[in-house]
Formats: sequence, structure tokens, C-alpha cells
Amino acid sequence: MLIQRSSVSVMYKRIDGIKKAYYNSEGILKRYFGEATVLPVPDDAPAEIPRIVVKTLHEHAQLNISLEAATFEVVYDAGYERDWNLCVHYIEERMQSVFEFLNLLTGNCYEYIGIISNIIFDELDEDGVKKLSGTLLNMKQIRQPYDISVKYTFVEEENIFINLTLQNIRKYKDDINAGEAGAFSAENQIAEAVGAVIDINDRYGFNNDVNYKSDSQKLGTLLTCMNSIVNSKLYDLLERGEYC
Repeated sequence: MLIQRSSVSVMYKRIDGIKKAYYNSEGILKRYFGEATVLPVPDDAPAEIPRIVVKTLHEHAQLNISLEAATFEVVYDAGYERDWNLCVHYIEERMQSVFEFLNLLTGNCYEYIGIISNIIFDELDEDGVKKLSGTLLNMKQIRQPYDISVKYTFVEEENIFINLTLQNIRKYKDDINAGEAGAFSAENQIAEAVGAVIDINDRYGFNNDVNYKSDSQKLGTLLTCMNSIVNSKLYDLLERGEYC
């Protein structure tokens, strides 16, 4: 299993003056983050455009802060890409500092929080199309497809969306020229895999409850769900077509 990246998103009500607020409290982030880049964005620009960008000290991750959201994006390497427990620890440590900063501005009151992880199952003994069609789809009356993408959405704990997207992936030689005819021929293909995008958030609660509020503790709940999916539920789905 190859863990490529994760992204944590925190949605809150609009905070005007976010740049000034950052300068007043930036010391909170210094343990894990470097100097911020404050972007020259006009005050009347769309609220979703980041105003502040901060990279972690070793530049494995980046925090983007806008007037209505903060997004923490991580790309894994140095052994983390093969160890989900290390990934979780990395996220938890840095997001603790992020929430310590944001809570000063929001009173620990958020609209909803989400985490997305991209994973590749690169240890398959058959091609990705056959794996997905054989386990998840009744293909008896359908001719063999070239590609398959399957999405499931579940609701758990009354307010959490769990979105699972599975699709086949083909790996090709590193030296191919994608602009040349035949670049993606079978001769240039070196491996098959299945990719998974796991998107977990509490937007179901936000969408359906007029009084819904999230808080920083919700990330722990989302990570617990993610742990269960990465460590067992995805394998059960791929190998037996079961998700419980």
C-alpha cells in the first residue's frame, strides 16, 4: 500500500482581518511551520482564495488560510508513504497547532471539517480492472471495460459522510513521452494497481441540521474512521466486496 497524500480542510464563518490576526498569533505555529507568505490579495477578492500560505519546516506540507477555510496538505515520503500510523501522527501533531491558532479566532466553532487521503494498492496480483469488476460488479452481462471507477457514499455516526472512490491505475515507464503516439501502449506499461480516494467529513451534519456546529475534536473522530478504513475495511471491500 502506497499512501500518497492527505488533506485536512476546516470550514468556518468568514473572518475579516485574517492577515492581522495571523501576525498577532503566528508564534503558535512556529514549532512545526516556517515563515508565512502573505499573498497580495485584495480585500474584496473571493473569500475562498488563500490569503496566507505557510509551509512546514521541512516543506513536506503546506497550510493555506483563507477568510473562510484552512487547508493542510501533506505529501508523504521518507518512509511515511508506507506507514499509515506515521501519517496519522504527523497530521495530529501539526493540526493541534493549527487548531490552537484557529480557535483564537473562531472560539472552536466550525461549520464542518474533512480529511481526504489518496492511496494506491500496488501489491495486486491481477490487473486493477479485473480486481474491481470481479469483486464489486456483476460483469456477466457486460463486456470487459477498459477502465472502472466506483464510488460509494455512506453516512456514519449520524453526521459523517464517508466517500470511497476506487479506480484502476496503470503504471508506465518513467521515460515515455506522453505526447508521442503509442506512449501508453502495453509494451510501455509496467504495473497495474487500484487507487482509492477516501474522503471523510461531517458535512452531512452541516447539511441537515440547522443548528449544527463542529469543533476541533471532530478531527479525531474522522481520523478514527480513516484508520478503520485504511487498516481493514478497504481490504475487505477489495478482496470480498464487503463493507461493514
